[in-house]
Amino acid sequence: MLGKVLLTGFGLITYGLTRFAFNVLVLRILSPAFLGEVNQTLSVFLIFPTFYAPALGNVVSRFASEFIGAGQVQKARQIFSLSLVLVAAASIVGTAVAWLVFPVLQGDLAIGRTTILFLAPMLALNSFYGFLKASYYGYDRVSKCLANEIVASSAFFVVLAAALILRSRFLALLPFLTHAAVFSAAALWHLRDQLTFRALFRDIAPDLRRCGHFLFCTVINSLTGPGAFHLGIVLTGRLTGNSEIAAYYSVLLYSLQPLNLLPVSLVTVMMPTISRHYGAGQLETGVEISERSFRPLFLLMTLICGGCAILGHEALAVIAGSERKDLLAPFLIILGAMYGSLISSAPGILLNATRHIGQIATSGAVGALAAVLLWNVAIPRYGLLGSACGYAVLQLTKGTWAFLAARRLLRWRARMGWSPWAAGAAAGALAAVALLLRPLWCHLAAAALFTVLIVLFHARDLAESIHHFTAALRGGVSPGQSDSINPD
Repeated sequence: MLGKVLLTGFGLITYGLTRFAFNVLVLRILSPAFLGEVNQTLSVFLIFPTFYAPALGNVVSRFASEFIGAGQVQKARQIFSLSLVLVAAASIVGTAVAWLVFPVLQGDLAIGRTTILFLAPMLALNSFYGFLKASYYGYDRVSKCLANEIVASSAFFVVLAAALILRSRFLALLPFLTHAAVFSAAALWHLRDQLTFRALFRDIAPDLRRCGHFLFCTVINSLTGPGAFHLGIVLTGRLTGNSEIAAYYSVLLYSLQPLNLLPVSLVTVMMPTISRHYGAGQLETGVEISERSFRPLFLLMTLICGGCAILGHEALAVIAGSERKDLLAPFLIILGAMYGSLISSAPGILLNATRHIGQIATSGAVGALAAVLLWNVAIPRYGLLGSACGYAVLQLTKGTWAFLAARRLLRWRARMGWSPWAAGAAAGALAAVALLLRPLWCHLAAAALFTVLIVLFHARDLAESIHHFTAALRGGVSPGQSDSINPD
């Protein structure tokens, strides 16, 4: 499984760099106002695919893996073909609805008609992109997904470079369209052997109710994940009427998205893996995989996020191009919220891959409701700070709920002792010191000290993680660490 995680992580790096590079470079070379206009328009059109595209992709990833694990190959083809038809139909309806409600979501922001016209196809293209990317993993075609992502991201950067060299706002609207179109076309070719439209419901009919329940819960999860991500940008622009505030909020979100690389890699690979075990009646193995992945995830995310907090001034100088004191508090709030969400991905994916997916959906719905209420109250009064606080409420609600539900329902236990509390206290104290003392050498010294403390607090866990990592690279797996499916 480690090889798949590394391949997925590399693919996500290329994807994450497209978003990061676009936001940082357009902010500096073109203008914050133009970036706010583009992100506001993209977010309006990308809200609608969150109702169906990620959910249907996860249906394929989950159930195709489960059907293959149970030896039901024809069902795996049927679930992919049926889901593809639903994505196409939903994209047509979604585009029509988006055009109708765009003036309402736009609010007082002045957005050019050219921007709207050229970004509207992103609704359909991004729908196919998200669906097909998740479908690769249902059929264990990780290397093809990686190659496709690299090619599509390369096309993105070619178009973006041309736009920035020529300082063309028109060309700057095309990189996202290019990326999604190239990836979707290649993915359809790679998965063409899974298409079947004859007797589409014959074998899968008895499982449709179960698939429908999973789809409903995953839709709720998507709305409180990517949906809330884009909704926050839309509401920031609409409630403030200021495209620059929306631009800086989106830049903070997109610039911190690379932190998702390892967790999303784990989740993307673990989802079908745990589902295959679950389909084979080996739930305990799935729980063990989730527990085993938590420690290295926690250690790496604590080290990276703690370092980002300590070097907050320097991070903002890289992101925004200058030290803006008004961005520091929102940056730290979003960073902390993202950290809580990322370390909860291990128990969260375990719930998603079993019959307890409703727990994640419920937590997401509660967190989203609280976030929307807070956004509507806080954004008009506090602007960017209110946007960050709403995002934090959403992510921390979901993360806390995932930990508690996994422990109660599946006896998920990833015992870490007192060291996480010590690491958190060290990060908070050193970050406070770094924020009060401005010289760069103080910040670097604090970051170095934090790294040393993490190594000391988690020396045993680090040694075990390195052992498992090197064993996997050599092609061996430690006793008790196999994730192969036992046919018995």
